[in-house]
Amino acid sequence: MKRFLLSFLLFLSLGSSVIAQENPCPTITGLRVNNAGDPDNNGFCEATVSFEGTGDVQSQKGVQVEVFCNGTNSVLKECFIIPQAGPQTTFTTGSFSCPCSAPLTIVVTRFTASNGNCQGGTCGNTIIIEPSPLPVKFKSFTASRSKEKVAVKWETASESNNKGFNVQRKTTANWENIAFVFSAAQDGNSNADLSYSFSDVNNTKGLTQYRIQQVDIDNRTSYSDIRSVKGEGASSKLLVYPNPSNDGKVNVVFEDQFAKNVVVRDMSGRMIKQFKNVVNNLPIENLETGMYSIQVTDVSTAEVSVEKVIIKKR
Repeated sequence: MKRFLLSFLLFLSLGSSVIAQENPCPTITGLRVNNAGDPDNNGFCEATVSFEGTGDVQSQKGVQVEVFCNGTNSVLKECFIIPQAGPQTTFTTGSFSCPCSAPLTIVVTRFTASNGNCQGGTCGNTIIIEPSPLPVKFKSFTASRSKEKVAVKWETASESNNKGFNVQRKTTANWENIAFVFSAAQDGNSNADLSYSFSDVNNTKGLTQYRIQQVDIDNRTSYSDIRSVKGEGASSKLLVYPNPSNDGKVNVVFEDQFAKNVVVRDMSGRMIKQFKNVVNNLPIENLETGMYSIQVTDVSTAEVSVEKVIIKKR
């Protein structure tokens, strides 16, 4: 189980306070996040939100559930109809994904609309569940190659109940632990900046991904973002994979950790997509069959690199 989701496995019960009879609210209990883990081993955890709802005796009502990733990016927004005077029923949202290291905010709003949609006036209080503090706040994380070695470095701004860190590497389909680094914080707790590093002997010719798995003293875990490095001997400063692509998706990996601006153009020169201030790894999706050029400009030096990519959708 990922720490960022475990922190939300809570049960919230709303009391049956006195409600104006003209706008009675449905009752919501047992609000919780159901963790499905990281099925694709890509650092993104999948989950759903569920709750028990009991209807009002006068008319059906609407309950809206919205989930925010990192507190700002809405990754899910769904409306549920609570039947009139029905028995307690369990409602579950569709699946959503968010980086395993990111906190979630859940906002639940109850509506008075008699047709059961999620528009019009609200009734009662909006339920907002703020994310609990992460056990470790990562300040930075880099992975860079020098010949056959990859320097993995990370810095924490704060640590709580932290045992240490698994350095994880992926060159095939699965993540593997390659080292464990104990926390430098006294008793696993610190509010000061702490720096860590590990040198990985890596002769892989293809792409390698790295991430840091933080481990609590009670063995619960959370994750850093993912960093990618090119293979030993790769000469290009820019890596685009897979190339050709069969599903309209490609990943762009940069040689360093400095910010880049990325422009995708079709063969006529028309700009298809644009990204600003990207660091290290950029997924690009929804490309149609054809050939594209991916232009990467270093924000600090204005140096430009270009790679061609072919999309062959099946």
